[in-house]
Amino acid sequence: MRNCVYQSRYWKKIEELLDLQEQYKSHEVAMTRSLEESGRKVTQLSDSVAFFKSIIPDTRKAITSAEKSIDLLENKCRYLEDIISAKDRKIIALIDQILFKMKYSDVTIELEIYSSIYERKLWAKRHSESEHNLKTRKKYTFCP
Repeated sequence: MRNCVYQSRYWKKIEELLDLQEQYKSHEVAMTRSLEESGRKVTQLSDSVAFFKSIIPDTRKAITSAEKSIDLLENKCRYLEDIISAKDRKIIALIDQILFKMKYSDVTIELEIYSSIYERKLWAKRHSESEHNLKTRKKYTFCP
């Protein structure tokens, strides 16, 4: 009977060892698959790193070129702003001259060139009034 008990324990231990061996093989297969997947991911990451390293010089060149273009455009912009400023000052000076001349000009003499639509309409009205009114005709000097 003792022999049977030992045999039974022996077979249980063998079954446990076989179960452990199956678990080990299952874990080993899972670990192998995991390592293979990790290897593929490492390869992909390495390829990505290599690609990005390869485009760094071209990217630096593009950035340098863009910075040069920006500098050129900023210089052109400043140049054009200077031109606009000079023209603005010229226009202001001309307007000041016109206003000065108009301030001291005789408002009873019709100008050859009108400075505004209002002025043109005013002189047209004076023309039509002068045809019927002698005082208006004497007061203003009209262009032929």
